[in-house]
Amino acid sequence: MGYLGKCFHRAFAGSVLFTDKVSIVGGVLAPAIFFARGEAMDSAYQGYVAWTILAVVGGGIALRLVTAPYFMWKDDQKEIAELRKTITNTSVKRRQFFEETFLAERANLAKSMVKFTVVDLPIIQLATVNPDAELKPLTEVAALFLADSHFKRYWGNFCSGFRWAIEGSKFMVEAGAKIPEEQKREVATRIIYDLAAMKASAEALVAILTEDLQHSEDYQKKIDELQITYSHLDREILPGTRWDLPSSLSTPNTASDEQ
Repeated sequence: MGYLGKCFHRAFAGSVLFTDKVSIVGGVLAPAIFFARGEAMDSAYQGYVAWTILAVVGGGIALRLVTAPYFMWKDDQKEIAELRKTITNTSVKRRQFFEETFLAERANLAKSMVKFTVVDLPIIQLATVNPDAELKPLTEVAALFLADSHFKRYWGNFCSGFRWAIEGSKFMVEAGAKIPEEQKREVATRIIYDLAAMKASAEALVAILTEDLQHSEDYQKKIDELQITYSHLDREILPGTRWDLPSSLSTPNTASDEQ
């Protein structure tokens, strides 16, 4: 229905009922007045009453037609306000839900990271740890916060330090007495360094998750101290290269001989 159609619909809506009411009042009230005065109601008065009823009804319809745009606009504004309120309430509830969920995940991850800040396992026990099993559930939650460059840095260093320390421990346990003393000391030192770096990263993760504004400065200070303490380590070489026995001590690969 077009705009003019809506205006006419509003103007004439209920006009029949209004006409009936006016007709009833005019048809009953006018004769009653003449009857009370003891006079007869002639055709002239009847015509006057009819025209009066027509004028009242027509005037009412005309007035409603003129004011229809305003009242239609008023109704629209009311409906728009209600819709905005509904949208606002929905947005607020949605935002509140995500904020509560986000904060809960943040708190849970911080609690989970606390245990890594105090890890102090011997190499033989550290070698039994499955890094994937430990990191997978944490990574699923940590993914929510990787957009933060500081968090991403801490998380990457935490994961690498954790994995390298475990890989080094496995190498030490599996190779055992085959490892030359010099390499054994180097690997052990690297494991200690990786664990310390992992702990520093875990502490930084807890700090940033709990909104400690000094997390970046504190982390960098700890890393600088570690680099000074272990300055004799060649950190440019990936730890994996340290987890290999010299070729003279490695177990021969007999797979090709069997073929």
